[in-house]
Amino acid sequence: MTKPIFCDKNGVWKEELKKRLERMQDVTLLALGETRGNVLAYVNSRRDLDIISVHTGYMKDKSKGIGLKIKVCKKPQ
Repeated sequence: MTKPIFCDKNGVWKEELKKRLERMQDVTLLALGETRGNVLAYVNSRRDLDIISVHTGYMKDKSKGIGLKIKVCKKPQ
């Protein structure tokens, strides 16, 4: 199992996602806070990606809020 991509507000994770999708079948993205909506909107807008699963849940430290875990894969050609 590979490491998930931790999404930040700077958008560096988008380049990492492109690189990993070229060499892997599925990729896991993790996001917290305001970034959750941005990640979900980006993944949903990409027509070449399939969303396998979406999970939300509180972090162990409740003050960090709700986290988002999305598993995506590239659509078959």
